Amino acid sequence: MSETSTGAPDHANVPPTEPRWTVQWADGPVPDRRRPRPLVGHSGPVRTVATALVDGRPVAVSGSRDHTVRVWDLATGEQLHDPVSGRTDPVSSMTAEVLSVATAVADGRPVAFSLHGDESVLVWDLATGRAAGEFVRLVESAVLDGRRVLLTLGADGTLSVGDLLTGRRIAAFPSAAGVAMLEGRRVVLTVDAVDVDRTVGVWDMATGDQLARTLAVVRTVDLDGRVLAVTAPERDREPDRWPDPAPDPGEGRLWDLATGEPVDATEAAAVLADGADLPGVTTLTVVHGRAVSVGLDGEEPRFIGPLALARPSGALVRTRARETAVLDGRTVALTAEADGTLRIWDLTDDAPRVHGMRVVDAVGASATAPVLPPGPEREADLWHRISDRGNGPSGSADPVLLTVEQDVTVVVRDRATGKPVGPPLTGHTGKVWDVATTVVDGRPVAVTASADHTLRTWDLSHARAQGNGPARAGHTGTVSAVTTTVLDGTPVVVTAGADRTVRVRDLSTGRQVTAPVTGIESEVTAMVASEVDGRPVIVTAGSGDTLHLLDLVGGEHLGEPVTSHHGRVLALAAATLAGRQVVVTAGSDRTAAIWDLATRRPIGEPLTGHTSRVTAVATAEPAGRPVAVTGSWDKTVRVWDLGTGRQIGEPLTGHDDWVTSVATTLVDGRPVAISRSRDRTVRRWDLATLREIGEPLTGHTDPNGPMVVTTGGARSVVAVGQGQAVRFWDLVTGREVGNEYAPVLPAAALAAAPGGRLVVAFGPEIALLRPAAG
Repeated sequence: MSETSTGAPDHANVPPTEPRWTVQWADGPVPDRRRPRPLVGHSGPVRTVATALVDGRPVAVSGSRDHTVRVWDLATGEQLHDPVSGRTDPVSSMTAEVLSVATAVADGRPVAFSLHGDESVLVWDLATGRAAGEFVRLVESAVLDGRRVLLTLGADGTLSVGDLLTGRRIAAFPSAAGVAMLEGRRVVLTVDAVDVDRTVGVWDMATGDQLARTLAVVRTVDLDGRVLAVTAPERDREPDRWPDPAPDPGEGRLWDLATGEPVDATEAAAVLADGADLPGVTTLTVVHGRAVSVGLDGEEPRFIGPLALARPSGALVRTRARETAVLDGRTVALTAEADGTLRIWDLTDDAPRVHGMRVVDAVGASATAPVLPPGPEREADLWHRISDRGNGPSGSADPVLLTVEQDVTVVVRDRATGKPVGPPLTGHTGKVWDVATTVVDGRPVAVTASADHTLRTWDLSHARAQGNGPARAGHTGTVSAVTTTVLDGTPVVVTAGADRTVRVRDLSTGRQVTAPVTGIESEVTAMVASEVDGRPVIVTAGSGDTLHLLDLVGGEHLGEPVTSHHGRVLALAAATLAGRQVVVTAGSDRTAAIWDLATRRPIGEPLTGHTSRVTAVATAEPAGRPVAVTGSWDKTVRVWDLGTGRQIGEPLTGHDDWVTSVATTLVDGRPVAISRSRDRTVRRWDLATLREIGEPLTGHTDPNGPMVVTTGGARSVVAVGQGQAVRFWDLVTGREVGNEYAPVLPAAALAAAPGGRLVVAFGPEIALLRPAAG
């Protein structure tokens, strides 16, 4: 969409006030004022959400199918920290999916728990965004070489041995399969799950030393029901330090897998001659002269020989009744008591200390808001909510409750009657997975998580708001271009849509003042108002190479389309050159061009210099000199003298990605160009000095939305479309100002209107915003 220059406001010297944008009228439903802000950033469906307080600020914690956990400041809509994720499998290189999140206050610190697809439960410090530990299974407490230790098992199968007195980890054994006793000492048995041979390891728990060696099996035979294995010679192996003597390195050895004993050499020849080959065993682990084999069916190892299993099954106990974690280097245990209380036990002392724990995924009690006070009835459900994603606010004793209905809507209902309070909270375009509640600036707020990759916040203090008002007839397809002009003395807004019509509405009332202009051969993507022989006209460009001139009063096309030779016209801007009405076009052929509307012919040669397609154009008259400002995929902004057709000065550089929009205005009396880029910044350029003004304006989450400059009341502001939001930045201070406007669909086009007003096109609808102080 093209942008044209705007002048300084008449009251530029009045001290500025904070602009507040309100809807003057809307073509169709008025955007829901209960939805103050979308939270955009996830690249996959958002499956789960919880809320908490961090340093007094309400935050939301979200988990998504994009495998990340994100923390959001609900007052500003910004992410507090970099996204975090679970483990990445070293074999598949896949990161575990986030299944659910919950929040709590542990030892006075707000933390989040995230459950992942690999069954791990990780702990995150919400104040820093850093990992604070993970949940592990508490296998048992034991005495090891005179030290009291804890044996814990992580979700990745690592058995850890921790000193109960200091909380420090003594040893860790990945891929643990069981614990056993060997000659009075505790040992750990491991089975390498990555190794195709599923090698068994035997380790001294106290020292971490390996107590066995692995031999390669070259043949397995069945002789009258006896399973025997032949191991390869070890001549190529490095000498090992094993408790038992190594066999003759020049010979292989035959092992009876039922007993783990080696078979006498004199018997081996007959056995190998008569036995039938069996597949399945590829390695043997030898412990003190006896073999520990991996089962032929590929299941758990068969522990044979001198091993006395510490537990009858040989498998490690996995229980949810007792959980441990590491927080700031301290070993703690989390227990669920019979009365539903969750407790944290500090295991770093001889006598464990108890720390209380409360769930805060609904923050701040209120007598009238659907916000859940913390209490045992919520605490008892922590494990269930982590596992089953039940973060919703059911069970509250407050007057209203939230229910997810019809997949994409959340309904606020009166708890006593069950009847809906106000219209549904619509706006999501995908299934709503989860709902949480909190308080922001004293107002009750709901946060919803959806398959459309977004979270949305809802101001529940407006739950009893009335309907959205009557709808007006308008476009039947997406509105793709907007401009404003004056028709018979009346300010009007002109819109073009995917339904291939152009419509004219009274800017003050929103009523259509002429019949729609039809017969447009393609969807209009750029549009500008101008004059031909004193008659107001609209110049449009679509997906092709032609320009159309439209008479809005008569609803007619003025003459034949004009071929631009751009390949495709990407942007338009109007100007006056030596008393003639002209338009400047920008195209995919890397050039811009000037057109005389009266003659329909180009003026001079194309404006060349860009090295990639020209995507945006605006015009201005600094010191009475008509100029054009263009932006391109070559990451530069260029200024052109329309009288000579030559470039003024050097290209304006600073963006490090495509320039997608440009506009011009006056800031403190100086002519200024504004450029927006796919690098998510907006930059300000002094057209007199051709230098950048101040620092880039940042915080733009959507790099491709529309941009326009308007006065915004008492100050010049740039309005930027950010998906389903329009945000505003003060061009003098560079700070974000005013209230965010949230249409029900992404903002597709913006246009400045007289009186500092702003036209927003979203889907097939448009709305007129007006600034108001306060």
